[in-house]
Amino acid sequence: MECTWLKRKRQVCYPYSGFLTLVVCLLLAWTSLVQAADTRIAFMSTRNEDNGEIFLMNPDGKRVRRLTRHLEYDSAPAWSPDGKKIAFMSYRDEHRFKGWGSINGEIYVMNADGTNPINLTQSPERADGSPSWSPDGKQIVFHVFEQGIAAIWVMGSDGGNPRNLTNHDALDGYPDWSPDGRQITFSSDRDGGGKFEAWENREVYVMNADGANPINLTNNPAWDGGPDWSPDGKQIAFFSNRDGNREVYMMNADGTNLINLTNHPADDRHPDWSPDGRQIAFSTTRDRKDDDDKNVEIYVMNADGTNPINLTNHPAWDSQPSWEPVSTLSVSAKGKLATLWGQVKRGNTYGGK
Repeated sequence: MECTWLKRKRQVCYPYSGFLTLVVCLLLAWTSLVQAADTRIAFMSTRNEDNGEIFLMNPDGKRVRRLTRHLEYDSAPAWSPDGKKIAFMSYRDEHRFKGWGSINGEIYVMNADGTNPINLTQSPERADGSPSWSPDGKQIVFHVFEQGIAAIWVMGSDGGNPRNLTNHDALDGYPDWSPDGRQITFSSDRDGGGKFEAWENREVYVMNADGANPINLTNNPAWDGGPDWSPDGKQIAFFSNRDGNREVYMMNADGTNLINLTNHPADDRHPDWSPDGRQIAFSTTRDRKDDDDKNVEIYVMNADGTNPINLTNHPAWDSQPSWEPVSTLSVSAKGKLATLWGQVKRGNTYGGK
């Protein structure tokens, strides 16, 4: 017989210890569904007079609301792990134009309701973009374009201590931090023959969080980019034009077991996993008319590529979805389960403390 004490000091005894495990599993599953329903998707849209702004919507595409309001372009939203802030790239500073290909973006952070935007990078001499938070929320990784080279940099979540992680004569970009915080995936043209050939050959790499041990995961002459880790860290979604047009693919975190998820003649890109790992949001041109080069929509599909659904249904350019994270529940090493109402102590079956 195993006994446990609930928050209100009522003793409940279960005839089998496995029963409590079942209850915990059902509770976790139910809580995950409730939390997933409450999450939001941040995205970039040009529905405000062709100017890129950051918007929010529910996972079903409803309750769209605008977060940024500025005359200059805002894009690439990225949620903080606690869901309280959103990092993004903006051209709102005076030094933004230095010739084509070197537009000076800055990394900003704002509250999740769009208030209090703060420039973290303040680097008029270079272009910064594609922010991604570390799992503990203490750092932000991003890419920097400067003097014909793009590198992966990291800084504190307050903008402090910026430093170059890749230090390579290549175009390294679009980083994403692994869920365990140990690695960063990114795309690179370092395997291209020359600068022009390199633009056609980008690969998905993974490296340690300190920049050490970069490994080519895709090894394909096509354009592979936009990698995004699954919440459990076991898989990476990305887009590739290896089949003649851009498609969303999925592979294991070591590069094995490659699967084309979208299989559509349109361009599909910018994959982003739902926090429960069951779905992937992405942007696509599949609803674009022949005479319309502006219509891009955000879709969501099951993680196996089935049941694609249009979330935005708008004639503007909607892209770069970023799914709000949710906190997960787990049993700690001390045998305590964090729940919505407090903590439940497991019975001590070993007689020790």
